[in-house]
Amino acid sequence: MTRRDWMGPALIASVALLALAASITSIGHDFTFDDRYVILANEHVHALKGMWRLFGETYWPRELGGDGYRPLVMSLFTLQWVAGGGAPWVFHLVNIVLAVGAALAVQWCAAAILPPVGAWIAAALFAVHPVHVEATGNVVGQSELLVAICVCLAVGIYLRARRTGPLRPRTAAAILGLYVLGLLSKEHAIVLPLLLGAAEWTVIRDTTPLARNREMRLFALLLVVISAAFLLVVDRLHGGSLGFDPHPAFRYTQMSNLDRIATMMLVMPRIARLLVFPTHLSGDYSPPDVPLANGLDVMQLPGVFICLGVVLLAIAFRRKSPVVSFGLCWMTLAFLPVSNLLMPGGFIVAERTLFLPSVGVVLVAGAIVARVYERGRRQERWIAGAVTMVLLTLGVARSIDRQRVWKNNSVFFDVLVQDVPNSYRAHFLRARTLGAENRLIEAEQEHRTAMRLFPYDVYMMLAIAADYHRVGACSLTNALIQWSYVVVPQSAHGRYAYVECLAHEHRWADSRTEALKAMAFVPDYGVRRLRRAVVRADSVLGRGYKRRGHNP
Repeated sequence: MTRRDWMGPALIASVALLALAASITSIGHDFTFDDRYVILANEHVHALKGMWRLFGETYWPRELGGDGYRPLVMSLFTLQWVAGGGAPWVFHLVNIVLAVGAALAVQWCAAAILPPVGAWIAAALFAVHPVHVEATGNVVGQSELLVAICVCLAVGIYLRARRTGPLRPRTAAAILGLYVLGLLSKEHAIVLPLLLGAAEWTVIRDTTPLARNREMRLFALLLVVISAAFLLVVDRLHGGSLGFDPHPAFRYTQMSNLDRIATMMLVMPRIARLLVFPTHLSGDYSPPDVPLANGLDVMQLPGVFICLGVVLLAIAFRRKSPVVSFGLCWMTLAFLPVSNLLMPGGFIVAERTLFLPSVGVVLVAGAIVARVYERGRRQERWIAGAVTMVLLTLGVARSIDRQRVWKNNSVFFDVLVQDVPNSYRAHFLRARTLGAENRLIEAEQEHRTAMRLFPYDVYMMLAIAADYHRVGACSLTNALIQWSYVVVPQSAHGRYAYVECLAHEHRWADSRTEALKAMAFVPDYGVRRLRRAVVRADSVLGRGYKRRGHNP
């Protein structure tokens, strides 16, 4: 057996081992954070019967907003729940397998445009990237892992096929199939057509006029049709909305589009650091830890320079180093849907959403190291190798250390307020966990800290009001709910608590009025309770209540 015969399998095995080392310590963890809502408390993924209905359901349960559309991931959750009887270790085992699969998919994709050493560098750095821990250590991160696998495989197939000319029907069908699977795993897969276009612009050197090729025109048309059909399904499922509810910073502060973009320019240096050298990680990025812009300011210039610099470098390196150019295009295009630049998202920054964009970063790194090994002097190659080994060692160590944060909710939220003590959501989320553990004094302290840091999140105020209602603090409950309804008059949340607290304070006329008003907003199952509240108020006030028309 020659050296070349065993080097290929050895490189693949080493990438798999690195990905395994960076993720395997999560095997004994519990359901944490979003896992508890999307999986543990979601009965839709607890039985095989009716699993096909998941293709007509939202990702998040309706009572929690009904955001997203990821039926393939939901089906996979169902299979894991049934296979393990709801045991968390089964889900984390699948996460680990998918993390290894994603690293190998990156290596296979990179090998289509880089020499073996460059492809290995790209995949190895991807396997140990600490920013990936939120996707590998949190069960709901399976959507990110599946999308990355589907997109990398599809791009790899496309790159290899285009070496010999236009796509063959079987190859086109495989890419389209992976595109559909990716879209059904997470919405971010919709960037695949753009990535294929970027490949044509940078690394593919076929001079065949594709516009005149019937098969390629049909392939492009099918990509458009699949994208449009997916967007139409999501739009119908969400009642005319294609995205998630915007983050409270975008939603409740009357932030203009210009202010939102300016805010992201303030955040862009932090995002760049997370992608290139993630020394500090966090499970949340919210105000005031994340500054909000109010118009244009000189502090936004670094973010502007980063964005423009990436675009200009992609253009400049198109001829000199096509793989570097392609990597920069990949990073930019994959980040756009989660950047808040095109439309407001449900987060300002989320580490899990950087999983797919980071493929572009490691492609650039692989191309640079490959060029050093190809043209550099021996000393330069030694330096490049030593730097790579140091980065891989630090990456594995940081990933292992970060995995422990996702052990369970108590650990996660305790660490969260240490990581970002100036984030209002960190304190609010920790308060929820403390309240569930009946540590009410500590929970109230965290609630007050959260309200002081950012008193504009209506959902948070209503949630805190619900906690005050449970312990009978009606004056505080009413104050928070009244403020919330001024901002969002049609909110259905907290209506019965408000009616009940008004009655508790013997404000019977107000209780009756609010109960009647609430009937227009709450679901049908909540109307009966409100009717009883009206009857009770009428009995105290000496009035009568009729179902068909109300006596004021």
